[in-house]
Amino acid sequence: MNPSFDPTDMPLRDIHLPDAISWWPLAFGWWALVLIVVIGIAVLAVRFYASRRQRVARREIQKAMDTLHSGQDPALCAQQISTIMRRFAMTISDEPNTVAGLAGENWLLFLDESWENEEFTHGEGRLLLSAPYRNEGRVDQARCLKLGVLCMSWIKAQPVRF
Repeated sequence: MNPSFDPTDMPLRDIHLPDAISWWPLAFGWWALVLIVVIGIAVLAVRFYASRRQRVARREIQKAMDTLHSGQDPALCAQQISTIMRRFAMTISDEPNTVAGLAGENWLLFLDESWENEEFTHGEGRLLLSAPYRNEGRVDQARCLKLGVLCMSWIKAQPVRF
């Protein structure tokens, strides 16, 4: 080394570190991720809200079936199930007044056509026509339970409408 060289005599400045990387403003990728998460939550919330009608109707039918187990008359249970089915069908239909006016075989045909099944016109669903109007003790409890299960299946099979 050169004996006359003194490093402190050089015009150097101290090394300064750059500022720390901040979280704000967010980079484009983070904004895209936030947008995707918000859209996902909104879609889930809308679907959950739209399927609320089905959940409520199934819960009401289950309550009617539970009261049947506790000794309620099956004719009264069938009447409650019939009322719940009619209200639910009116809420999902594009023409609720038309559904409200259906009776007898036309009502059962509507239920079968909206499910593409024949359980209402040719199966346990026929109980919807006569059971609500029968006297106490004239409806079989097992058939009423099958009717409740059938109606819950029909409600579950209906598409979610917004």
